[in-house]
Amino acid sequence: MYKLMIVEDEPLIRMGLKHYFNWQELEVHSIYEAENGKDGFITALREQPDLVITDIRMPEMDGLQMIEKIRLALPDTLFIILTGFNDFEYAQKAIRIGGVHAFLLKPLEYEESLSTIQECMNNLKQKRHELQNRSNLEKEIKDNWTLKGSQLVKVLLEEENAVVEEDTIVELCEFRSNAYLYLPFVLTWLPRLEAHPQSRKWIRQHADSFINEAAESVFPAHIPRQIFTYRYKSKLYGITVLDAQEINSKDIDIEEQVQKQIENTLKTVGLEHHTSLYLVIGTTTTDLSDLNKLLHYTDKALYQRFYQSERCLLLGSQLGDTSGSTKAPLIQLDENDKKRIIACLESGDEHETKQLMQRLAQDMLSKIAYSSPEKWLAFLQEIISVIIRFANKNGIHIEGVYSEKLLNLTFVDDFPTLAALFDWLGRWMVHLGIVYTEGLTQNHQQDVIIFEHIESFIKQNIDQDVTLQMVADRFFYNPSYLSRLFKRKLDKNYMRFVTEIRIKYAQECLKKPEYLVTDVCSMCGYKSYKHFVKTFGSITGMTPTDYRKQSGW
Repeated sequence: MYKLMIVEDEPLIRMGLKHYFNWQELEVHSIYEAENGKDGFITALREQPDLVITDIRMPEMDGLQMIEKIRLALPDTLFIILTGFNDFEYAQKAIRIGGVHAFLLKPLEYEESLSTIQECMNNLKQKRHELQNRSNLEKEIKDNWTLKGSQLVKVLLEEENAVVEEDTIVELCEFRSNAYLYLPFVLTWLPRLEAHPQSRKWIRQHADSFINEAAESVFPAHIPRQIFTYRYKSKLYGITVLDAQEINSKDIDIEEQVQKQIENTLKTVGLEHHTSLYLVIGTTTTDLSDLNKLLHYTDKALYQRFYQSERCLLLGSQLGDTSGSTKAPLIQLDENDKKRIIACLESGDEHETKQLMQRLAQDMLSKIAYSSPEKWLAFLQEIISVIIRFANKNGIHIEGVYSEKLLNLTFVDDFPTLAALFDWLGRWMVHLGIVYTEGLTQNHQQDVIIFEHIESFIKQNIDQDVTLQMVADRFFYNPSYLSRLFKRKLDKNYMRFVTEIRIKYAQECLKKPEYLVTDVCSMCGYKSYKHFVKTFGSITGMTPTDYRKQSGW
């Protein structure tokens, strides 16, 4: 059961919300009220609600200020913003705050509002389930050295100014030394569109082996070392701990022959598995307090792949200054380019948009080698801001044209080259342009195209649990909006859409005698054979074995 808090300065609206939905059926057993953000904050600290529905504009403390304060004390609480103001600046700020699940516009539409609430409750259930799993995992970590090392890297990566005691290193390392040397690294893999799902799985399973092989190439065999890794999405973060007494110099000087060897390995494996692999070997330190900063610096160094397209191996010792030197040229979007972006959005012309984005990519590429990541990321942000301001100005439903991943620029991590990145931005602009010229309520070809792209993405990852959030991130959609789009355009929910794709893929695989039925089960992303057979039967009316026999195999 869950707790709900309603924060609204109008008593009638608060009362209406309490009786608008059947909260008991939604598993909400306690409802608390507050008439402004200040009272809401005090009530939240006392009652610790799981879900908060709040207005934005209120006296004493507005909704966004309240959310910021509550988030610090209750990071797992989710928020739904209730507002009559379709204001992009507020929406953007709310997304940055985090924890905002969706927006409900006054006056409420029952079916749409209920769907949003249900999605939020499912999100809460998933969070609670994840918290329980995390609790179980933390218990296992106490008895598992590998997981302890992974947790160490995770803390360094996620917690600003994280402090690690040397006793922790001594405890985790299999060797003892009076002085330790630390070397951070990051490996990322970016599957290409034609990549088979099994290739992605293979890369994830063998990512650690790349690091071990690289370490064996770089360091003499007699030097004691320990490697700790942490995997997050398509990246493997790690720290190599070395016996500093065995290293003659503070910096690791990787011989050119070794660099070529590692580079060739990355390229060969990448070609074999239709994946772009990039490895950054950072700079060393003997000071544990520097490790947090160096790990993040190493992560940023991955961006150099955008202007060193021939390189798969990047070295921290060869990276340029990213401190934001005033000598670095400023990358700006001039007024003419802003006008061209608007013109492309207004016309929805795919050819003109593609040409413009290609030129902007080249402009950025010509300056990127002399600028810090912060400066060219700011340039990207400026482009995106122009586009979203256009959407807001023209009354386009904001949540249908962007996602949090787009606003915080983490989508940059999904592309191997600037050309690919700007190509996708161009396609996003074309989509928005069609929304502008034809409207979301019309049955235009773009709706068909987006579902085709989603289907292709699911097929490429068919052996994985491809969630609605993953799809929303990949295609720059708000997940709540995308969920409604499935219902409105296809008359089915997202899970049904995925299931039909999985079973269709299973039917194709069952026609190939080299695959066992149990192989097909895992290839289609089902962990339980019993569940696979049941689902297959519900779609086709027969078992996988019977289907194979009927197909003549």
